Amino acid sequence: MNRARSMRVDGGPASAAGPQEAHGSVGPGRVRLDQPRVDPISFVLLSPAALLLGTLFLGPVLYAVYLGFTNLQLIGIHAINYRFTGLSNVAFLLNDTVFYKSLWLTVIFVVGSGAIATTLLGLVLALALQNCIAPIRWIASAAAILAWTLPPTTIAFLWMATSTQSGLIAILAGDQHLDLLYQNAMLIVSTANAWSLAGLAMTMFSAALRNVPGDLMEAAQLEGSSAIQSLMRITLPLLKPTIVTCALLMMLMTFGNFTLIYLMTGGGPGNDTNILPVYTYQQGFKFHNLGYAALLGNVMVLLSAVLGGMFVWATKSRR
Repeated sequence: MNRARSMRVDGGPASAAGPQEAHGSVGPGRVRLDQPRVDPISFVLLSPAALLLGTLFLGPVLYAVYLGFTNLQLIGIHAINYRFTGLSNVAFLLNDTVFYKSLWLTVIFVVGSGAIATTLLGLVLALALQNCIAPIRWIASAAAILAWTLPPTTIAFLWMATSTQSGLIAILAGDQHLDLLYQNAMLIVSTANAWSLAGLAMTMFSAALRNVPGDLMEAAQLEGSSAIQSLMRITLPLLKPTIVTCALLMMLMTFGNFTLIYLMTGGGPGNDTNILPVYTYQQGFKFHNLGYAALLGNVMVLLSAVLGGMFVWATKSRR
């Protein structure tokens, strides 16, 4: 039977069949099925989605970019009869000291509170609750998720009542005049943001910890590894994709967290918490400079893209 397989139909010896011949995908005029192909009909089928995407996404984005180079105002003569002013808004931006401070505060708030503090807090909570008894784990998880689902208005008033004069922190410290929200405004709003998002981060890490192979942990225990060594050499390397994903998600969610800071401080005291979303709102709806506010919005988009790209580049695996 093997001899018959090695002979051709005409009786001659069969040539060695390569992997391409084994799959039946070689020969003149034949197309490999495992190679990418372009079917022209797919462009016709995707055209409605492309048209919808261009109309509802690319169109407004390009229009917002254009508005950043105009003198559009909310009220006044330029509310309707606005015009293209070239780089005048850019020149004003480059000489705006409030913008530079707002940019720095935004980086601190987004990276420090969102990407680092929230991710770290969610990871610690997930690790702490991993081996707890069921009632404690249920109560703690429910409390963390409840904090995440609270409206930003509720979170703002809760932390204002906690950190202002005669608040909970002042009572516990025995100083009724202690006002941490005024003295350390950026620290308090960053803590409130991390507290509100920690439930989501904890849920992500709790799900990831269930996928850590138990046999690896048992083998580490048999080898005499301590809990810290198992965490650093087994758990954290396996959680690296989840850590990166969680940090990026928390960073993007923090970047758009305008309501929390605006309700707690309004960007103050002074400009101590005046991050870019709050400063953009002030320029557009308080000072009525919609053109300049649109330019600030474009800067926010670029900053978000740069921070995301840098974070992915810094955390990706290098072989």
